[in-house]
Amino acid sequence: MAVGSTPRDSGNIPLGCVLVQGDTTPQALRGAKELTDANSNISAAAAFSPEDGWKATYTYTISATAPYATPTDWVVIRGSATKTVKVVHIEYSGVATAATAGNIILIKKHTIANTGGTSTNPAFIKHDSNDGAATALVLLYTVAPTIDGTAAIWKTVRLTYGLVAAAAGTWAQDRYVWDQGSSPFEAMTLRGVAQELAFNFNSVAIPAGGVYDLSVTITEE
Repeated sequence: MAVGSTPRDSGNIPLGCVLVQGDTTPQALRGAKELTDANSNISAAAAFSPEDGWKATYTYTISATAPYATPTDWVVIRGSATKTVKVVHIEYSGVATAATAGNIILIKKHTIANTGGTSTNPAFIKHDSNDGAATALVLLYTVAPTIDGTAAIWKTVRLTYGLVAAAAGTWAQDRYVWDQGSSPFEAMTLRGVAQELAFNFNSVAIPAGGVYDLSVTITEE
């Protein structure tokens, strides 16, 4: 339903509105999700930046897992046909038989979807069980796909991996964390099923005993 009329001040400016950059018409303020308290009072917080706090949110996590040999794309988040998908948090770490500087991980954005290869589609976890199922897709590859040459590198990650069986007091492990948080720039956005975010090992062999942990959080709107 359309927003109703809003009282105006002496300058004919609607009260309780905001002016959007590039738009001369004031717009209604937006609120977050409605909450109902024990006394049946319904309230909603006013929106503030960042705006992802009330969007449907999902996380995919894989732990202590070795990719296929000399991997390219390993985990891929594919966009949705019906929702706009935004990547808001990434964590990555790993261990190996011997402490070693790890493979370079390339985090790439595709605007043309992968073809071929062999993959499964593990599920995202809902942050709120009342939300619907994620419409974005996880592709966990066990055989390398064909990757279009237009794929662009978004981030490059190089870590020192700790020991698989580290002695007490000697554990040393790097962890890569990227968080959208309150950053003023746009989150990595996937629009449509042709757009993907890929975690790619650049065809470099996995070190002996190498296993990895990866967690990716997205929102849908």
